[in-house]
Amino acid sequence: MVIHINFLAVFLGGIASMLIGAVYYSDRFFGKEWKKLSKINTKQFEKEMGWNMGQVFIGALITSYAIAFVACLYHFYYHSSWIVAGFATSVVLFIGISATTIAIHETLNQTPPKLINITFGNRFLSILAMGLIIGWLHP
Repeated sequence: MVIHINFLAVFLGGIASMLIGAVYYSDRFFGKEWKKLSKINTKQFEKEMGWNMGQVFIGALITSYAIAFVACLYHFYYHSSWIVAGFATSVVLFIGISATTIAIHETLNQTPPKLINITFGNRFLSILAMGLIIGWLHP
């Protein structure tokens, strides 16, 4: 079997994740609450924004690639449509890896439940968007 990956879809998945994060963590939505609960030093955060966002984008690209890889396996194994493969892969990977990692890590760090839920929401939307883009723009 050959793994088929559309690198444009991977890139657009990374971009989508960044756009979702920009809106999601804006002060209009969850940004004020996130900063307060996370005890973010706004001046330092803004000073380091370029470097941090570069790292976040690299992470988003790696996540998007992993979703594309597993979606390809799902597509060929289940003979599903690409959009179903992208959707199912993103949901399973979110629940099985991202959500559990966030829950374990943040619970042990005694993170407030509201902050954990904010993080869950962003990760779910980002990963779902990646999966749907990858499914839509299949190789």
